[in-house]
Amino acid sequence: MIKILAKNYSQAVSYLCDKFDLEIVKYDLTISSSKSTISKTIVDAVSGNAKALIIVGNVGDVCADFSEALSLAMFYDKFAENNILKYCTYAKVEVPPQYVLDKLCLIPETFNHFAPVYGFQCACYGEYNKKQIFFVPDDVRECSVVYDNYISKNLFKGQENSSKFIFKIFGLSQRDVEMRLEKLNRNVSRRFETTNLDTKLVLTFAPKASKGLINDTVAVVKDLFGDNIYANSDVSLSKTVVDVLKSVGQTVSTAESMTGGMIASSLVDVSGASSVLYEGVVTYSISSKCKRLGINPHFVDEYGVISQQVAQAMAVGLRKNGSGVAVSVTGNAGPTSEDGQPVGLCYIGIATERNVAVYRNVFLGDRNSVRAQATNMALYLVLKTLTK
Repeated sequence: MIKILAKNYSQAVSYLCDKFDLEIVKYDLTISSSKSTISKTIVDAVSGNAKALIIVGNVGDVCADFSEALSLAMFYDKFAENNILKYCTYAKVEVPPQYVLDKLCLIPETFNHFAPVYGFQCACYGEYNKKQIFFVPDDVRECSVVYDNYISKNLFKGQENSSKFIFKIFGLSQRDVEMRLEKLNRNVSRRFETTNLDTKLVLTFAPKASKGLINDTVAVVKDLFGDNIYANSDVSLSKTVVDVLKSVGQTVSTAESMTGGMIASSLVDVSGASSVLYEGVVTYSISSKCKRLGINPHFVDEYGVISQQVAQAMAVGLRKNGSGVAVSVTGNAGPTSEDGQPVGLCYIGIATERNVAVYRNVFLGDRNSVRAQATNMALYLVLKTLTK
């Protein structure tokens, strides 16, 4: 059992809960700003059967709460001070005054700080009564760094001898994935997370699992998900696209309307994308589509800006500029219908030297979710076009 304590339910707390759900780990969450409740929760966690205690919040306050609850001495950590000074130099921000440093750098005796990445607050770690204790800043970015580099490696050491298989799957809802996984052997540990139609599935086999069980299970997964599987490792969709473009010696261009540059941005996030991304344009207005991509305004009037015909014309017009593959997106991300077109309707065009195809999709969710799903779908369609 892992105990999580916080004064507020934040993105960082939600992130930890999601990660533990994915690991199929039992945890107990306490949200309270009451000093007595915080103190009691800390004492119960370190004296009970909890494997670890994770306290999320302002690390200076968290350290003080923990030390006070257990009557522990605190000391000033010069390591934390040096890391804060380095961060200030790197980020080109002023060094906090000494009274702020005093609060940030005080830590329970025998505990250690971790170097910060996104701010002044240094997460810290220690052991008390054979329990692992983590103090984590209430910043989801910093929390993710601490989780990946420290929490998961310390709390899940026993899983290192297990056989683990990872599959990246695209195009299915969380419910679709759940239904298909019901056909797997129930003795096989499985966990997955789905975000904007992109799923990471992890299968874990016990150290003594037979090769027959492993091979049969992997074969069943491949049969259940088929072409929806795009990778057999923990690699992003955008990196997979960049790697395939490199392997076939192709470049890609993007003409984006509803996604507003998100496709190009996803590719640029991948190191080495400069060798395969030819250009990215955001042709958001009708005028831009016509002038930048050479589409006749009367053509847009005839078929409507959100249409199969316009998506095709966008991709064809873009590819004339020189890239091997051109991808276009036009649609309605919401929140209301547009020219009679439903929210979530999206047309994605893929043009190559030999062919041009347009795919119609209707995505569910809010505006940002629809745009993210359209971005992922465009990347997936480029991948499928290249690997046919």
